[in-house]
Amino acid sequence: MQMRLALLPLAALAALTACADTAAGPELLSSELVITEGLAAPPHVQRPRPAFSAAAAGANLGGSSSTPLSLQPQTCDAGQDIVITYTVTGRQDNPASFQVNTQWSYNGSTWAASSPTTVNVTTRPTGPGSDAYHVTIHVLNASATASGTSNFSIVPFNVVTSAPAALGVAGANVTIFVAFAPCVSSNTAPTLVLPSDFSVEATSTAGATVDYSALVTATDLQDGDLTASVVCTPASSTTFPLGPTTVNCSVTDNGGLETTGSFVVTVVDTTPPVFTSFPSGTVNLTAANINGAVLDIDALGITVADVGGVSEPSTFSCNYVAGTVLAIGSTTTVDCTATDNAGNESGISSFDVFVGLDVDAAGFLPPLRMTAPFSAHKRGSTIPHKFLPPTYADGSPATDLAGDLRLVVKQITSDPAAEEIQANDYSAGSTAWRFDADGGQYIFNLKTGSAAPWNEGVWQTTVSYKGIVLATTQFNLRR
Repeated sequence: MQMRLALLPLAALAALTACADTAAGPELLSSELVITEGLAAPPHVQRPRPAFSAAAAGANLGGSSSTPLSLQPQTCDAGQDIVITYTVTGRQDNPASFQVNTQWSYNGSTWAASSPTTVNVTTRPTGPGSDAYHVTIHVLNASATASGTSNFSIVPFNVVTSAPAALGVAGANVTIFVAFAPCVSSNTAPTLVLPSDFSVEATSTAGATVDYSALVTATDLQDGDLTASVVCTPASSTTFPLGPTTVNCSVTDNGGLETTGSFVVTVVDTTPPVFTSFPSGTVNLTAANINGAVLDIDALGITVADVGGVSEPSTFSCNYVAGTVLAIGSTTTVDCTATDNAGNESGISSFDVFVGLDVDAAGFLPPLRMTAPFSAHKRGSTIPHKFLPPTYADGSPATDLAGDLRLVVKQITSDPAAEEIQANDYSAGSTAWRFDADGGQYIFNLKTGSAAPWNEGVWQTTVSYKGIVLATTQFNLRR
C-alpha cells in the first residue's frame, strides 16, 4: 500500500486527519481461498489504505508564501525552531521508519541540510484513528542576506516499510517559506573612554593647570562620535589644587541613554628647590694664622628657592662643620643640598675652598733679580735667597713659616725630566731658612757646587710654603 504526505496549514490539519481514511480511495487486498464444492466463495474484505500526512507548526508558519517564517542574519538571530507533525492514519500491519534532516541553513544562495533524525512508526492493526510523530527542525540564516524570500522542502528519506498495508510517504514533503529581515536596531548606551588616574606636577602654590581633553573620548553605536558632548567637572584646562581631585564625566546619546565615569588627578610637588646663588669656581681664603682659616658659609651669599614657589620656605645645608679650621695650602670640597618645605631635596652642588697666604709681589730680593738680566753666580758660590714674608688675613706678617719653607732649584734645559734639587735637603754648605727680624725678611743661603749636578747654564729657583709659591726667579751659573 502507499501513503501520501501533504503540507497543509495548521487549521486544515484536523480536517485532513478526519478524512484521511477515505480520501485516498480504497485498495482491495485479496488472499487466495480454497473453494469447497457446494459452498459459496467468501467475499473480498475491503481494507483502508494507511494514509500519511504532515504539517509544520510554528508561530510564524503557514501553509503558503503569504505566511512565511521571518529570519534575521545569524549576527543578530540564532535561528528558529519549527515542529513538523507527521500524522499516520489507516491500517499498518508492520513497523516502519523514515529519516528527516533537522538542521537547515541558508548560505546566501542555497539551503543546506544536515543532522538527520529517524522517525519510527509503530504498527496500526486497525484502520480508524491516527498517530502523530513530531520532529523539531532548526532553521538558520547563516548569511548576510537581510531581504527577499526563499523556500525549501523537507523530504522524508530512507523509508523502511513492508507489506501488507505498507507505509506510503508519497506527497509527504513539507515546504517552508522564509522571508529575510534585517537585524533589529536598538539604542545602546554610549561608550565613554576616560584616562586612568594620573599625576601632574604643581607649578605654583595654587596647584597646576590640567588639560586632559585629549584623554577623554566617547562613541555611540547609533550616533557615532560623541566626544564633543562629554561633560566633565572640574573642566579641563582649569587649575587643580595640590592633592587628589576626582573628575566626574558623563555623556548622553540622542536616545537619552547616559554613561558616566570618573578618574582622579593628583597634583604633586616632586620638584626639588634650586640654588639661586652659589659659589662658582674656588673660594679662596687667606689664613688667619699658621693654623689656617675658618670658612664662614653664611658669608658666601648662598640662596635657594623652590621652583614656582610651590613649597616654600626652602633651606640648604652643607657638609662643612662650622668652626672647622682648614689648613694653609689645603683644598677642601664642600657639598651642599637644598630642601623645600615638602621634603624634596636637590642634588649635590659643590665648591672648593683653598686656604692661602697674601704673598708679597716683590718676590726675591737682591742679589737675585726678578727680571732679566737675571743675576749671575760662579759655580761653587753661595747665593743668598731673601724675600719678604706673606701676610695673614689681618695684614700681619707671617713670620713663623721658616720650618716648612721649601726651596727647589732646577736647571732649565730642553729636557722636561731634568733633575730638581730640593735645596733644603742639600747639606753641602747651605744654611736653614730663618726670619731676620731686623731686616723683616726670610733668608736662605744656597751653597752651589763646582761639579754636577751644578752645571753651567740657567737655573730656576722657587720657594714655597705648603705648596704655595712665595717667590720664583732665575739665575745663571758660570765658571
